[in-house]
Amino acid sequence: MARILVVDDDRQFRRAVRVVLTVHGHAVTEAANGSEALEQLKTAPQDLVLLDWQMPVTGGAETCVAMKAFSQTPVIVLSARDRSREARAFGLSGSLTKPVDTDTLLDCIDMALRGGEAT
Repeated sequence: MARILVVDDDRQFRRAVRVVLTVHGHAVTEAANGSEALEQLKTAPQDLVLLDWQMPVTGGAETCVAMKAFSQTPVIVLSARDRSREARAFGLSGSLTKPVDTDTLLDCIDMALRGGEAT
């Protein structure tokens, strides 16, 4: 079981991902933006972060830069657009384009948790 933080401004998307991951044995925490995610990571370390790239308040790029200052938690970008270039540039574990099917999401999470690239 992994502790996974799902960061997305779409509440329904967060809820759907939480249900899928919980059914598969993971403990899920949610954040609506990067600022919330950073606060949560400082108080409750996670095994993996699933991060939307375009969010109000603090977006994906800003969140990644701030996270690197205090955490080595693997990050997979989940976005409506292909963000594989950004994921590589920021040294992230991978990038998936929404909508993503459950099997692909779970496979990428497993790969990232084992230290591999999940794209």
